[in-house]
Amino acid sequence: MTRRNRNIIVGVVAVLLAGAGFIVWIGYQVLQVQRNAYAVWWTADLVIEHMEKHGGSWPRSWDELRPTSDQADKGTVSTNRDGAMIAEFRPRDTIDELKQRVEIDWNADPKALAKAESKETGPPFRVIWLRNGKSTHYSGKEPNDMVLVYLKWKEKKTKATEP
Repeated sequence: MTRRNRNIIVGVVAVLLAGAGFIVWIGYQVLQVQRNAYAVWWTADLVIEHMEKHGGSWPRSWDELRPTSDQADKGTVSTNRDGAMIAEFRPRDTIDELKQRVEIDWNADPKALAKAESKETGPPFRVIWLRNGKSTHYSGKEPNDMVLVYLKWKEKKTKATEP
Protein backbone atom coordinates (compact mmCIF):
# COMPACT_ATOMS: atom_id res chain seq x y z
CA MET A 1 0.00 0.00 0.00
CA THR A 2 1.37 3.36 -0.97
CA ARG A 3 1.72 6.22 1.43
CA ARG A 4 -0.86 8.21 -0.56
CA ASN A 5 -3.49 5.44 -0.27
CA ARG A 6 -2.82 5.07 3.45
CA ASN A 7 -3.27 8.83 3.95
CA ILE A 8 -6.55 8.73 2.03
CA ILE A 9 -7.82 5.84 4.17
CA VAL A 10 -6.78 7.60 7.39
CA GLY A 11 -8.51 10.78 6.19
CA VAL A 12 -11.73 8.94 5.33
CA VAL A 13 -11.72 7.15 8.70
CA ALA A 14 -11.14 10.47 10.50
CA VAL A 15 -14.05 12.08 8.64
CA LEU A 16 -16.30 9.11 9.44
CA LEU A 17 -15.35 9.23 13.13
CA ALA A 18 -15.95 12.98 13.26
CA GLY A 19 -19.33 12.49 11.59
CA ALA A 20 -20.28 9.75 14.06
CA GLY A 21 -19.20 11.96 16.94
CA PHE A 22 -21.33 14.80 15.60
CA ILE A 23 -24.36 12.51 15.31
CA VAL A 24 -23.87 11.34 18.90
CA TRP A 25 -23.56 14.97 20.07
CA ILE A 26 -26.75 15.98 18.21
CA GLY A 27 -28.55 12.97 19.69
CA TYR A 28 -27.48 13.99 23.18
CA GLN A 29 -28.63 17.56 22.61
CA VAL A 30 -32.05 16.44 21.42
CA LEU A 31 -32.58 13.64 23.92
CA GLN A 32 -31.17 15.24 27.06
CA VAL A 33 -30.43 18.94 26.94
CA GLN A 34 -33.53 19.94 24.99
CA ARG A 35 -35.82 17.68 27.06
CA ASN A 36 -34.35 19.09 30.28
CA ALA A 37 -34.90 22.65 29.07
CA TYR A 38 -38.50 21.88 28.21
CA ALA A 39 -38.99 20.02 31.51
CA VAL A 40 -38.05 22.98 33.72
CA TRP A 41 -40.06 25.35 31.49
CA TRP A 42 -43.13 23.13 31.67
CA THR A 43 -42.72 22.72 35.44
CA ALA A 44 -42.55 26.49 35.94
CA ASP A 45 -45.69 26.85 33.81
CA LEU A 46 -47.48 24.27 35.97
CA VAL A 47 -46.44 25.97 39.22
CA ILE A 48 -47.50 29.39 37.92
CA GLU A 49 -50.81 28.06 36.64
CA HIS A 50 -51.40 26.33 39.98
CA MET A 51 -50.77 29.60 41.85
CA GLU A 52 -53.08 31.43 39.46
CA LYS A 53 -55.90 28.94 40.01
CA HIS A 54 -55.41 28.60 43.79
CA GLY A 55 -55.20 32.17 45.05
CA GLY A 56 -51.42 32.37 44.91
CA SER A 57 -50.74 29.27 47.01
CA TRP A 58 -47.60 27.30 46.24
CA PRO A 59 -48.13 23.62 45.32
CA ARG A 60 -47.13 21.13 48.03
CA SER A 61 -46.61 18.05 45.84
CA TRP A 62 -46.55 16.72 42.31
CA ASP A 63 -50.03 15.37 42.96
CA GLU A 64 -51.31 18.95 43.35
CA LEU A 65 -49.85 19.76 39.93
CA ARG A 66 -51.34 16.66 38.27
CA PRO A 67 -54.85 18.16 37.69
CA THR A 68 -53.29 21.25 36.09
CA SER A 69 -51.15 19.04 33.86
CA ASP A 70 -54.03 16.75 32.95
CA GLN A 71 -56.18 19.69 31.82
CA ALA A 72 -53.58 20.86 29.32
CA ASP A 73 -53.58 19.22 25.92
CA LYS A 74 -50.45 19.71 23.83
CA GLY A 75 -50.62 23.44 24.39
CA THR A 76 -49.61 25.38 27.43
CA VAL A 77 -49.94 28.88 28.74
CA SER A 78 -46.73 30.65 29.61
CA THR A 79 -45.87 34.00 31.13
CA ASN A 80 -43.65 36.44 29.26
CA ARG A 81 -41.23 38.70 31.10
CA ASP A 82 -43.76 41.54 30.89
CA GLY A 83 -46.43 39.40 32.55
CA ALA A 84 -48.36 38.77 29.35
CA MET A 85 -49.79 35.29 29.11
CA ILE A 86 -49.20 33.54 25.80
CA ALA A 87 -50.45 30.20 24.50
CA GLU A 88 -47.81 27.93 23.01
CA PHE A 89 -47.63 24.48 21.56
CA ARG A 90 -44.47 22.62 22.49
CA PRO A 91 -43.45 19.21 23.78
CA ARG A 92 -44.39 18.47 27.37
CA ASP A 93 -43.73 15.60 29.70
CA THR A 94 -46.17 13.90 32.00
CA ILE A 95 -45.99 14.55 35.73
CA ASP A 96 -44.27 11.20 36.20
CA GLU A 97 -41.60 12.12 33.63
CA LEU A 98 -41.13 15.56 35.20
CA LYS A 99 -40.68 13.98 38.63
CA GLN A 100 -37.70 12.06 37.25
CA ARG A 101 -36.05 15.20 35.82
CA VAL A 102 -37.09 18.14 37.99
CA GLU A 103 -37.10 19.04 41.69
CA ILE A 104 -39.38 21.61 43.32
CA ASP A 105 -39.01 23.18 46.76
CA TRP A 106 -42.47 22.29 48.07
CA ASN A 107 -41.98 24.52 51.12
CA ALA A 108 -41.42 27.73 49.16
CA ASP A 109 -43.35 30.80 50.27
CA PRO A 110 -44.58 32.86 47.28
CA LYS A 111 -44.88 36.01 49.45
CA ALA A 112 -41.24 35.75 50.46
CA LEU A 113 -40.20 34.96 46.89
CA ALA A 114 -42.06 38.02 45.58
CA LYS A 115 -39.84 40.24 47.77
CA ALA A 116 -36.69 38.99 46.05
CA GLU A 117 -34.92 41.24 43.59
CA SER A 118 -33.68 40.06 40.20
CA LYS A 119 -29.96 39.58 39.73
CA GLU A 120 -28.02 39.97 36.52
CA THR A 121 -26.24 36.68 37.22
CA GLY A 122 -29.44 34.67 37.63
CA PRO A 123 -32.55 34.37 39.75
CA PRO A 124 -32.30 35.28 43.44
CA PHE A 125 -33.76 31.96 44.58
CA ARG A 126 -33.86 28.32 43.52
CA VAL A 127 -37.25 26.65 43.88
CA ILE A 128 -37.31 24.68 40.59
CA TRP A 129 -34.21 22.89 39.32
CA LEU A 130 -33.00 19.87 37.38
CA ARG A 131 -32.29 16.78 39.44
CA ASN A 132 -29.00 16.25 37.60
CA GLY A 133 -27.72 19.57 39.00
CA LYS A 134 -27.29 21.23 35.61
CA SER A 135 -28.78 24.59 34.72
CA THR A 136 -30.33 23.91 31.34
CA HIS A 137 -33.08 26.20 30.12
CA TYR A 138 -34.20 28.21 27.13
CA SER A 139 -33.34 31.89 26.95
CA GLY A 140 -35.91 33.86 28.90
CA LYS A 141 -37.42 30.66 30.33
CA GLU A 142 -35.26 29.98 33.39
CA PRO A 143 -37.89 28.49 35.73
CA ASN A 144 -37.05 30.49 38.86
CA ASP A 145 -36.94 33.71 36.88
CA MET A 146 -40.32 32.81 35.36
CA VAL A 147 -41.76 32.38 38.86
CA LEU A 148 -40.25 35.69 40.00
CA VAL A 149 -41.57 37.57 36.96
CA TYR A 150 -45.03 36.10 37.54
CA LEU A 151 -45.02 36.99 41.25
CA LYS A 152 -43.87 40.57 40.54
CA TRP A 153 -46.53 40.92 37.82
CA LYS A 154 -49.21 39.54 40.13
CA GLU A 155 -48.13 41.88 42.95
CA LYS A 156 -48.24 44.88 40.60
CA LYS A 157 -51.66 43.83 39.26
CA THR A 158 -53.03 43.42 42.81
CA LYS A 159 -51.75 46.85 43.89
CA ALA A 160 -53.30 48.44 40.79
CA THR A 161 -56.76 47.04 41.62
CA GLU A 162 -56.66 47.92 45.34
CA PRO A 163 -58.54 51.10 46.33
